[in-house]
Parts: sequence; structure tokens; C-alpha cells
Amino acid sequence: MTTLNVKTGPMLRYDTVDLNQYIYHAFAMIVTEDATSDYSITPNMQLRWQKATALSAATADGSTTVSEDNSSKQSQAIKLYQYHGAQGSFTFWRFKIEIPLADHELAVHYSIDGEAHPTSQSEAIKGMTGHTFFLPAKSQNFRWAGHSCNGFSASVDESDFNGPNPLWDDLLKAHASKPYHALIGGGDQIYCDKLVREPEMQDWNNQTDSKKRMAHPLTDEIRNCIDRYMFNHYCEWFGGGSFAKTIAQVPMINMLDDHDLIDGFGTYPDELMRAPVFNHVGSRGYFFFLLFQLFINDEIDGVSETSHPNRSMIIGGNGEYIPFRNHSLLAYLGPKQWILLADCRSERKIDQICSKPTYQRLFDAVRNLPPGVEHLIILLGVPLAYPRMVFLERALSSSINPFVMLAKGLSPGFTNNFNGQVELLDDLGDHWCAGPHKHERNWLVERVQEISLEKHLRVSYISGDVHAAGVGVFFGYHQHDPSLDPKYSLAVITSAIVNTPPPPAVISMLNKLASKKHRSLFYCGTKETMVPLFETDLEGKAQKDKYIIGARNWCSVEYHQETAELEFDIRVEKVRGGGETKSYAVKAPAPRWDIAKQHHHLLHSKNFDKEISMLTGQPIAN
Repeated sequence: MTTLNVKTGPMLRYDTVDLNQYIYHAFAMIVTEDATSDYSITPNMQLRWQKATALSAATADGSTTVSEDNSSKQSQAIKLYQYHGAQGSFTFWRFKIEIPLADHELAVHYSIDGEAHPTSQSEAIKGMTGHTFFLPAKSQNFRWAGHSCNGFSASVDESDFNGPNPLWDDLLKAHASKPYHALIGGGDQIYCDKLVREPEMQDWNNQTDSKKRMAHPLTDEIRNCIDRYMFNHYCEWFGGGSFAKTIAQVPMINMLDDHDLIDGFGTYPDELMRAPVFNHVGSRGYFFFLLFQLFINDEIDGVSETSHPNRSMIIGGNGEYIPFRNHSLLAYLGPKQWILLADCRSERKIDQICSKPTYQRLFDAVRNLPPGVEHLIILLGVPLAYPRMVFLERALSSSINPFVMLAKGLSPGFTNNFNGQVELLDDLGDHWCAGPHKHERNWLVERVQEISLEKHLRVSYISGDVHAAGVGVFFGYHQHDPSLDPKYSLAVITSAIVNTPPPPAVISMLNKLASKKHRSLFYCGTKETMVPLFETDLEGKAQKDKYIIGARNWCSVEYHQETAELEFDIRVEKVRGGGETKSYAVKAPAPRWDIAKQHHHLLHSKNFDKEISMLTGQPIAN
């Protein structure tokens, strides 16, 4: 029997379903230490599955006996990548998972042949008995969980929150009660900001002259340091604690945000983004994102969609500051729902989030969705609808603002180390509503509304980033029954599952700003505001701050067959570090409009709702 010293894994990643044959596609991955592993036999995975009613998630810990009459297959790993560092070499092994969907939900048990080396570090591999995950029936829509900001900022005292596990334990408890089929990461699945504390980074990081810092050479020592940090940090974070247990049982679908690379990557001036050291940090961060979160290596898998092992992959334009193409995903979540995960980081710069060629690739993919789909979820790392802070952005951008000048002198943390810019400014500049991105945002909303009408889809957005929860909403100028409104889109924000929320004063300010209805989309007949979802606080008492809540959270999402609604249930931590959550649910209605194609050109007019009502006889609700 072979021995494997598993440093990280197993981890599961869901791809999509081949609807021609109803074949479920996914992958598993482990990272092993070469010096203490036996590769005389290529690592092999055993898969067995049976009807899920015979096995609940509560008992699917690998110790459950699976009946002998179940179906089975095995999957031999491919060598995806080998990391070489001062501590030795480590191999990434990827296993392909292909299982036919059935007329009923399936419980799939998997295990890796051999035994774990006594020094194996991965939380998920201990015991080497295997794990179980769940596949929906052919006619069943996925039940899934959304999360973001799975890590702590560099300045946070983790003990104040009882560490990273409490909400992952809450999610696992919900999974044990009623299994999730997918775990969707909305960005910042890992925080790489502490890279700057590595010894080799100190000369660069401590350089007080921003111009000299940007000119700092990229030495071999710094190159090796960046790879070492990324590799070790991923192995520790994805291989430890309750998060590691979760991703061994619920297949991930992930998209990145800035902290998966480093804080604010893509939002700084061009000269910093192209500076040798900072640029290399982003490039290697993206490489390790692809490797650890998407389980791909472009050198092995290529960048051709027609031959890519990931059927959900959409290859977009070239990265603006990194040597990679845009990697977005479009995945099946059941007969009635799909999810589009847009890579909004690889092409990002101060005045661009995604390129027009990439948008066109995404729109084309959505237009090719099969008939019968009713709900499209679009994942954008940063919220599309969020309280405006334009006044703050303008104030902090001004070099002559006396407050900024005073704060720079009194508070060293007021500016970042990368280029001396105000620390908060990169966060504000990241937002879709920031001045340089506002027109792109509005253009995107218009295009998505056109596709929504054309494909008869209810579009909902889900995002993270802001360390708070809330729900924005777009709707037609003359508000009416949401089910009859192709412009009606929820914009769900679930953040953070681990990181700290903003201070109460900031949450209060955001709630005051959130009550406003914005005019920026009036020109195309669209209104937007925030949903007063949090009318009661975490103790059940009535509260004034109804729009944004500042506590750790995650989101449970389920399609309701009876009403065809998609429910987003935000689970908010009641007591900091306690892990127990309170539910705040909102539902996206099914698309029930019936608008002939010859009337689609009216979509962006202010009187669209009234004119369609006159043409179709559908009343406008008061």
C-alpha cells in the first residue's frame, strides 16, 4: 500500500453538467510532499455513489458503510504542477470526477488509495477514510451556499472573533441538516496581504520614497519569497480548520477579488501597477488563484474553450497587468438556474473593470443558455448596488484637502505603503459606483437588462468585498409587480464569513446613505435602492438601520419549485465569535412577463412599463 504525505486536501471543485448526457463534471485535488510520499503507483481515487436518501450529510464523514450494490468508478490523478522551494518539492494532483445524474439525489463517497503519512498536515485527510458529497437529481435545482472574505485583514486580532471557524461550523451544521450541492466563493477566499511582512520584502516595503519603491528591482530572492509565501499560505488556509472540512464535502466554485492577490490590485495608478515587485505579486497571486481555487494550470490546460477540461470556462481578454487571460465561469445549477462568475480583477485598472471583448464573450455565453432557464445569478466580487460615497472619494482624492494633509502627518496608517495614496481610496476606487467606473456600471446594467428581456431570465447579482450584508434592487421606473418587470434584479451582498465588519459608525453612515433612491439610471428607465431587509436587529428588536448590517455572515440559496422563486437567505452571526446565526431572507421572483420581441426596443424608455401595460393589458401595481 502506497503512502502519501498530504499537505493540503482533498479539495473539491464543481465545474458544470454536460446536458447532452447529464454528466456531472467536477475535480478533486491534493497537494503532497514528494520526499515522504510513495509515487510508485500514481495516486488513484475511488468513487462510489448511491441514492442520497440512504445517507445523510450528518453521517457522511467517511465512516459510513456504502452498500455493495451502488455504482462505482475510479479516477487516476494527473500531475498538475510541482512546486520547488527551500523546504523541498510538492506535487499538485488533480482527479477528474464524472458521474451521471440520476432521477434522484445521489450521495457520492470518495477516497484516495493508500494511507496517509503520519505527518500529513491537512485537516481533511486525517484518517484517510474518505468523504461524501451530494449530487442533485436531474430535475432538481442545486441548493448552494455563498460566501466571501474568508480571512482576516492584517490588522485584525483573530481571537476577538474566536478565529475563522465559527461560521464555517454553522454552514457545516446546515449542510448536515440538508446537503448543499455547491459552495460559491465570491472573492477574497484568502488574504495574501501579509506577504509584505516576509523578510525578503522588507527593503521594498519599508522604502519611504514611493518612487524608489516602485523602481525597486525584482530580485530572485523576492521571486522565491513570493512563491514561498503564496504556496505555504494557501496550504495552511485551505488545508486547516473548518474551511478545509467544508471544501472536502461541498464542491467549490470560486472567483477572485483583490485580496486573493494583494490589497487593491488593479486600482492603483499605472506606474505602480507596472512596478516590477508589485506587478509580480499580482501575477503570481493570479497563478496561485488558478491553481488552488480553480484547479487549473494554463501550461497544462491551455486557454482554448473548445478543449479546456473545465466546460464552464470562458476565456476573455488579456490581463491588463498580469500575463494571463481573463478566466470567467458559467455553470449549471439546475434546470432553472445558472451562475455566471465574472473575473473582474485580471483586466482591472483605474478606469476599467472588464474589457469590451470579455463582456461580449460573457454575453454570448449567456445567450447560448438552454431553453427553460429562469434564473441567472451573476457573481461580481464588488457589489453593483451599494450606498454611494462619492463625497468621500472626492475628498480623499484631493491633495490639497487640509483634512487629508493633517491626517497624513498624524496617522501613519492613513496612507498605504505602496504609493502613499490614502488607504481608503483604493477601496472606494474599487466600487462600481466610483467615478471612473460609473459609466461602465450603467452600461453593464443596461446590457444585462436587454439579455434578461431577450432570454426571459430573472437576473440576480451576488457579491462580497465590503464586510457587511445587504440587498440592493434595480427595478422599472414605474414600479409594478416584480415578476412582470424584466428590470427587477436583486443585488445580494454577503460579506464576510471570517473577516471583521466595519465599525458601527460606518454602518450607521451607510444606512443613512442607503435610504436614497438613485437617479443615475433614470435615463434608461431604471430606479435603484436598497431593500430594508434588517427591520429587526440580531436580538429581534426593531431598529433604524434597516439596509446594511455589520456582522459576519454567509448566504444559503435555494430554488422553490412551487413558486419558481429563488431565495437568498443571509445568515448573520448573532454574537461576535459565537457562530450562531439569524436568517434574513429575500426572494427573487420568477420571470412572468410576456413581451413580444417587436416591443423590446422600448426597454430603456422611462415609460416602458406603461407602454407595455397598454400593449399587453398587464396592469401596473401601485
